[in-house]
Amino acid sequence: MRLPASLIALCLWLCALAQAAPERQFALSLSPSTDGQLFCLFLVKVKDGQVVESRPITRDTFIRQAQGRTFSPANPDAEDLFRKYDVKACTLPPDSAAMGFLTDCSTLDDLWRLRYWEYPLKVAAGQNTPKGWSEKPLAPSPRQMQILSCYGLRFTNGLIIGAELFHLLHDMGEKNWVNEYRSGA
Repeated sequence: MRLPASLIALCLWLCALAQAAPERQFALSLSPSTDGQLFCLFLVKVKDGQVVESRPITRDTFIRQAQGRTFSPANPDAEDLFRKYDVKACTLPPDSAAMGFLTDCSTLDDLWRLRYWEYPLKVAAGQNTPKGWSEKPLAPSPRQMQILSCYGLRFTNGLIIGAELFHLLHDMGEKNWVNEYRSGA
């Protein structure tokens, strides 16, 4: 018995879909990095909803790739993802004469606040220790973890992946969100 060519083509197409290539995305962990950052950034491969590979990237590399200034497999269309997700502290205003790129994203400076109630590194003599937003000294409270779970974070050392990372960065720039996260008010 010989199968029709159209049936063979359909079977091959379905097999190809089942073995789709992993999607590459940006990811964030609230765990400290080995280079002194109080968070980690990654390029990850995601297949069938699971991370199958992760590669750490630096803050500067993340910013350039997320802005579309440098090629990234997680941003192949070179979109300014900060602008797309309205992360105000990481974009220039649309009417700015410079209309270039920011070289930093100040919202990243506040990521440590999600995990710690006080800045965990030693500060210079005479400086006040900055306060974080966490209700517990070294980890978000269960109430705060419930908020972070809306971004895909299930465990303190887990990952926030893809669009959810940018949604979190956007929300961290909203005063009401910060107040809700800090105290439930």
